[in-house]
Amino acid sequence: MSVSVDAPGAIDLAEGVPFAARHNQHRNEQMLAGSATAAICAGPDNLIVSWNTAAERLFGHSAAQAIGKPLSIIIPERLRAAHEAGLARAVQSGTARLAGQSVDILALHADGSEIPVDLSLSIWFEAGKPMFGALLRDIADRQSAKQRLEHLAHCDTLTSLPNRNALHQRLVAELASGPCSLLLLDLDGFKHVNDSLGHSVGDQLLIAVARRLNAVIASSEFIARLGGDEFAILVPHCEDPLVLDTLAKRVFEALQSAFHLAGQTVYVGTSIGIASATHANSDWEQLLVSADLALYSAKSEGGGTRMFFAPVMQSRSEQRHRLSSELHDALSLGQFDLLYQPQVALDDTTLTGVEALLRWRHPVHGVLPPPSFIELLEHSPVAEDVGDWIVDTACAAAARWIRMGWRSPRVGINLFAAQLRSGRLMQVVLTSLERHAVSPDCLKLEITENTVLQHDAQSTSVLRALREMGVGVAFDDFGTGFASLSLLQRYPLTRLKIDRGFVSQINRDAGDAAIVQAVIGMATALDLEVIAEGVETAEQEAALVRLGCSEAQGFRYGRPMSQTDIESRTLFKSATLQPVSGLPRERRQARS
Repeated sequence: MSVSVDAPGAIDLAEGVPFAARHNQHRNEQMLAGSATAAICAGPDNLIVSWNTAAERLFGHSAAQAIGKPLSIIIPERLRAAHEAGLARAVQSGTARLAGQSVDILALHADGSEIPVDLSLSIWFEAGKPMFGALLRDIADRQSAKQRLEHLAHCDTLTSLPNRNALHQRLVAELASGPCSLLLLDLDGFKHVNDSLGHSVGDQLLIAVARRLNAVIASSEFIARLGGDEFAILVPHCEDPLVLDTLAKRVFEALQSAFHLAGQTVYVGTSIGIASATHANSDWEQLLVSADLALYSAKSEGGGTRMFFAPVMQSRSEQRHRLSSELHDALSLGQFDLLYQPQVALDDTTLTGVEALLRWRHPVHGVLPPPSFIELLEHSPVAEDVGDWIVDTACAAAARWIRMGWRSPRVGINLFAAQLRSGRLMQVVLTSLERHAVSPDCLKLEITENTVLQHDAQSTSVLRALREMGVGVAFDDFGTGFASLSLLQRYPLTRLKIDRGFVSQINRDAGDAAIVQAVIGMATALDLEVIAEGVETAEQEAALVRLGCSEAQGFRYGRPMSQTDIESRTLFKSATLQPVSGLPRERRQARS
């Protein structure tokens, strides 16, 4: 009997198998033999019938060692019973549950170690019997990468502490099981370290702080870095304020000693906000918000302290948010007003100028003093527009007073940081001076030394140009910030304003008197004018005169008053102010 092997469906009589099928099988076997993927075939009896080179590399068994052996040689012992039961079901039913799928499993190497592999299983029939094929790939690198990604997702790469995501997960878990408390920490003076010593030293400081914090927490407590210079400590199963206060004291003590970084000695403090949550109040987001509000209160107290959350903080925060929103429309609605506080020469109380002070006439809360809104305004998008309005309004007032007979009024105005950042300050000032036909020497721009530090580069050139035109430039609240004395030489100043904090006890505190005398001496040496703020009593006035101070402002000479009130007191005719007696001993905040 002769059969053509070229005919479709030809039969090899010796094997009784279609030739095309045997040819395809041979080609597939050759392909799998050279594949980088391990390929294994087994029959219904669980015995291996084929084993390619990649399987040899992956499992450490040669083909000669594997073929004829049960698949159990690559299955960890604890998993073999489940494998054999699954295979028996597949043989009986003719289907495999995992066929056509890709799953990650653990396999057994010849050396006894377990390796993670990706398994793709298939099933087919030969002579009516099911056969099983498996393609397997080593995924150790993939799992390692996944673990690294998971680590990065939950770890702060700088300090190696858990990050915000990790804190979130831990908070959810702890709140589900019982009460817990949270301490939020923010480093005091960290920005100054970054600005003065550089970000690399700042990073070293954060790493060193993380080490110290790790050393003071208990094993049950959880510490995380939330970002920047903010850290968190989670205290599970605790809402006892005494325990939390003790922990806060340990943190303060841990950060009290100096840090020695890159040849520099650095001191840094911290502010701490503390909040507690019970199982009944288990909102992790609210706990974070509460701790953050307490931290804000601690920072508002000047830092270096701890505050426990109180519901009133939430009310204040909500009020701040409302005021911040309302600030956007206050200028367009005409709700801002300028008041003016007299400045006098101390030898004869002659009026030398005024300081323009912003007030917000709120439609609900009435006239708001600066402490209740200035900080919000400084960080508001409308700060620059309000600053432009102040410049123009002050110039208009100066023009009116000149027409009334005051030959050369000097009007001081406080600048916002946004005005220095924008690059528009020069044009705004020039336009207002020209519009109202006011001489540049009638305008005095006041800026705090801390604002100068933040915007030194862009502010120096524009203020120097304005000074060359004749506009005055003053450091407000001098001595309360971080500016170095060398800044007095390179900055285009015409005046220093001594902060009221040094004036209030000047007649009773030798230290304050010495500071004021030193400031006056520096101002004289640098050919700068000097004026003291917050003068309220005759004794303070006399002490300033003895120390050589030439000008002053404060309640003794007049409270901030409207333009109309300034004019109604006929200050321009007499040019002399009579000291005011019997004023309450109030203390005005900065820029009030």
